[in-house]
Amino acid sequence: VLIGSSDGNLYALDAEEGFELWRFPTGDKVWGTPTLSDGVVYFGSLDHSVYAITVDRGSAQLLWRFPVHGGVAAAPVVSNGRVYVGAFDSVFYAIDAQTGEEIYGRQRLRPGTYSASPVLADGKIYITNESGLTSVFTAGPEFELLAENDLDDYVLSSIAVSDGQLFLRTTTHLYAIGERASSGH
Repeated sequence: VLIGSSDGNLYALDAEEGFELWRFPTGDKVWGTPTLSDGVVYFGSLDHSVYAITVDRGSAQLLWRFPVHGGVAAAPVVSNGRVYVGAFDSVFYAIDAQTGEEIYGRQRLRPGTYSASPVLADGKIYITNESGLTSVFTAGPEFELLAENDLDDYVLSSIAVSDGQLFLRTTTHLYAIGERASSGH
């Protein structure tokens, strides 16, 4: 079990007994959920960094650290060798998953606080800010904004995807967007 902590560490805990297997220190709180892809753990910290770590012989080893201009509380999305992540400064980044090199960065989303995690669905990245603005862009090597949709309501939750539909919870409503895919039943 991987879990971030307000003490600035990412912890790995034994799933059966709960004891600590290892910890990886950062410079500030780790609020977001880590993402595991191809044996690498990706996560952000409020120390304005995105991290990629591997585990070898029971200890975490830094693969790379990518500096950003705001704290990162959201879980990164990993797809096709790219790590996608937004920061509190309304900037969205695509990072090479192996090298930590910037693919594109400093892509300014409409100003707002982005604390919800982005999601990947149908080749698109969806991210919602706390003011209820959802931005949709392609999951690819270049930033291409496809749409912006404003619900004008407070949002902290990430979008959920199920059977081809997107679900988004605000403080006052639960939205289901799109048609449910046929399940064949």
